[in-house]
Amino acid sequence: MEPVIRLCRASMNGEWDKIEKMLVTLEIVLKTDEKTLTGKHLMKAIFQKWINAAEALLEMIIMKLPSPIKAQKYRAAYLYEGPIDDVSG
Repeated sequence: MEPVIRLCRASMNGEWDKIEKMLVTLEIVLKTDEKTLTGKHLMKAIFQKWINAAEALLEMIIMKLPSPIKAQKYRAAYLYEGPIDDVSG
């Protein structure tokens, strides 16, 4: 957690010497327009490149959610409001 806190504080305080060292270590490259950002906007740009939420979310979905076939067995009762013995559906 310490690297996250250090990078957060450095970006919020505009400490570019510290930020640049950490970015090199983390292999993060900021675009020219991103280097003009300050405070929360800079921190957001850095963290979006470092900790990509899309990858984490996708991995969590794959690892935690049941397969559609498995889930269908217990979710059908919640989704279908008609009679259970209806064959016309």
